[in-house]
Amino acid sequence: MSLKSSGTRSLFTLFLLVWLAVIAMPSFAAPAGEDTPDESLGAAPPESANGEGLEPGLEPPPLGKDSGGQPPASTPSKQDRSDLLRNVPLGDPAVRAELLNELYGKLRSARNATEAEPITEAIEHTWRRSGSDTVDLLMSRVDTFVLQADLDLALQVLDAVTELAPEHSEGWHQRGLVHVIQNDTDQAITDLRRALAMEPNNYKALRDLGAVLQQNGDQRGALDAYRKALAINPFMEQTRRAEEQLSHDVEGRDI
Repeated sequence: MSLKSSGTRSLFTLFLLVWLAVIAMPSFAAPAGEDTPDESLGAAPPESANGEGLEPGLEPPPLGKDSGGQPPASTPSKQDRSDLLRNVPLGDPAVRAELLNELYGKLRSARNATEAEPITEAIEHTWRRSGSDTVDLLMSRVDTFVLQADLDLALQVLDAVTELAPEHSEGWHQRGLVHVIQNDTDQAITDLRRALAMEPNNYKALRDLGAVLQQNGDQRGALDAYRKALAINPFMEQTRRAEEQLSHDVEGRDI
């Protein structure tokens, strides 16, 4: 096959995926009064994560989600996140990196979950921005396809994302979560590690890696991942509970 025909087919595949993403948008408008989907997959772990392969009493935190403890007295407004983002051009990698460093510093200084919430919202919004309108559009549709249980299409879109923007950490993170749902934990671990190689402070990817490692029986690796996640964002309560359980089991056993 010639390089020309291969390139033509890749362009056609990309056009098809973008077209599918666009036509899916109206069909997923949230009914009035319902919460809109989170900006991450929010995927539930496979059934085996509910205990199979784990020590009795040990449960990994749910993949893609983590509670920040008790609900805050007042929900931070969208303006809080906008103030933190300051309308900077997130498509510029240098600007994005500088903003993330600033936001991580603010997160470390947060006194409680209420204060941390708008900061984590701003961080996670920034993670999603690749600098490419096409990639951002494709990423925005992945959540829809997962919630519609169309995992094959979600994976095709994420394959295109990682091909078009291999430096975009969140593409690998989200692809890792889809592999988890499909029970392909080896590929999930590979993708999550790839995401973390590019964005070591992605506390959600660290948490999700810990959950998959724990599911696979690597308790020490899971404990290390949970601790790294909590060092960056100490307000993930389910991750903290998982870390405490594993710490007691793994380190208690070594004593």
